[in-house]
Amino acid sequence: MQTQMLESVVLGSRKRLAFEVCEDPVTVKRFQGLVTPPGSPVKKCKTKEVSTLGSPIRLHFGASSVYSRTKAALQRCADVSQQGTVNLGACLPTRGEQYDRIMAFLNSVVGSGHGDSLYITGPPGTGKTAQLDLVVREKFQTLVLEAPQLQQDYALRNTSFFTTKSGHHESVAIVSINCIAVNSAESIFAKIYHSCSGDSARTKVRNADDLQKFMQAHPQTTFIVILDEMDKLVTSTLQDANATKHIFDLFLMAKLPHLKFVLIGIANSLDMKDRFLSRLNLKHELMPQTVTFTPYTAEQMFEIVMQKLKSLDFDPIIQPIAIRFAAKKCSGNTGDLRKVFDILRSSIEVLELDSIKNRHTLNETTAKVTLAHVAKVFSTLHNNFSTKSRISKLNMQQRLVLCSLVHRERSDVFQTQTSLDEAYDYYSKLLNRKDSISPLKRDEFFEICNALETCGVVNIVQGKSSGKTKHIVKFIKANVDKKEFEDEISKLASLKTYL
Repeated sequence: MQTQMLESVVLGSRKRLAFEVCEDPVTVKRFQGLVTPPGSPVKKCKTKEVSTLGSPIRLHFGASSVYSRTKAALQRCADVSQQGTVNLGACLPTRGEQYDRIMAFLNSVVGSGHGDSLYITGPPGTGKTAQLDLVVREKFQTLVLEAPQLQQDYALRNTSFFTTKSGHHESVAIVSINCIAVNSAESIFAKIYHSCSGDSARTKVRNADDLQKFMQAHPQTTFIVILDEMDKLVTSTLQDANATKHIFDLFLMAKLPHLKFVLIGIANSLDMKDRFLSRLNLKHELMPQTVTFTPYTAEQMFEIVMQKLKSLDFDPIIQPIAIRFAAKKCSGNTGDLRKVFDILRSSIEVLELDSIKNRHTLNETTAKVTLAHVAKVFSTLHNNFSTKSRISKLNMQQRLVLCSLVHRERSDVFQTQTSLDEAYDYYSKLLNRKDSISPLKRDEFFEICNALETCGVVNIVQGKSSGKTKHIVKFIKANVDKKEFEDEISKLASLKTYL
């Protein structure tokens, strides 16, 4: 939206200047379209004396602008791993531990003659999908030049080769499915089949048994299925008792001894295994391996942004203190790196808009994005969004925590301040009393509170505790329109009871 505003302002400035310097109606009409038809006679315009303020402004827009190039480098999809002088291979910055565990899993299972399952979890924007996509892109080859004799199974689609630690090239069929686009959990079997099979007859695959028979017919190939947003298969169909069973069946398939089926599930839910896959706990060998992507810290965010900026062939146009400020504000529970990129790109646009407002040439060598620009973006974000808009961005756990805060404040007749520890105790008692969802651990609760502050739905301030022994504590208070909040939460039957 800010980019559209920027273009609109620039376009309006050009048209306005045309009217200021030209009286000929035909020429003015052409200026309005900003296009002069080829071969048209050029009429002389009577010029007026125009003050310096009315003179055309040289603005640095376009692909060659350092501002446009910086914004491009800070796009969410920009590949940080391939930028700069350091070759990071298939590992995202600051995600070395997670990368090592994913690679250890693949090395142990591909070529072993059997399958296994991996569960990748963590809040949104912490690099789960990006890291796995990078591994697939870098470690799976469609053609192996050093071993041209390798033959692919042409009856399959999406085939490639994975090189194991021992140097063997194993044939794999790898497919990635975003479960948001899956209408029902039951259809996941057919979707996996049609993503792997070259069968144009559209063979019916309705369940895990059908899918298993298909895979057994291709014993030389390891099937790797990546289910991104896997929790959506369950949470979007809470009333369907079979939804959990279908996901459970996939995890069981991955543990069959003679089936070369590898299941990798990616989900935001930290406790999905406990809530929806509890039957796997009956036998330890059925449990998937787990890799957790913790929220990015402020320092990690700063490091990643600086690495992206250093990959450009000019000095960074954002002051380091401004980047640290943005990182600090976005490093709550979500630790969502994408938000930092969004904030910094918007801050660059604020600088460009200010230059138009002040009607001066933007000096690319001195004009920098400062802390003030970033603070202005945060202020605009928090002030412009309604309670409905802000809570729509929250996940289920964050909404539960916010519900408990609103519930406590509504029942607190003395309107006392609530410390983070008191808020957690109240939250735990509330959930235990309902006996439906297990409360988070204390440190996870605190991380979510930090995320809620970043989203602008709570305020966290520092103060002194009551009692004889004064010590510094943090107090938390909901920052939402209570009626609007209750109206929105009441639409969700699973949360309505917590109000």
